[in-house]
Amino acid sequence: MAFLTLPLLAIRPGKFALAFSLGSLLVMFGFAVLSGPINHLKHLAAPERLPFSMAYVGSLVATIYFSVGRTSYIGSIIGAIVQIIALITYIAAYFPGGTQTIRFGGQMLLRGAGSALPF
Repeated sequence: MAFLTLPLLAIRPGKFALAFSLGSLLVMFGFAVLSGPINHLKHLAAPERLPFSMAYVGSLVATIYFSVGRTSYIGSIIGAIVQIIALITYIAAYFPGGTQTIRFGGQMLLRGAGSALPF
């Protein structure tokens, strides 16, 4: 649903950020239902995932705050970008080899961009 409002991102980023934040919350609740709420909370509070969990929750709160409360253009965009990155790494951590796949994809993207750039 949030990606339907993607063309409005330049005009009204708060609308996209709010829809994306709510969708992101639903993804988190979905993982909690699949793995069990207690296991999911233990997974989020594990020492190796705690910095990510704090960044994700912080970006989620900041995105909703800047979209609804303060209606800041720049705050909504920055919060949404941090939230997208955190959500991708969260989802990748659940799949076997997910982190390595994202790292490999990033390297391929940079390699392709490097060969396409004129310098």
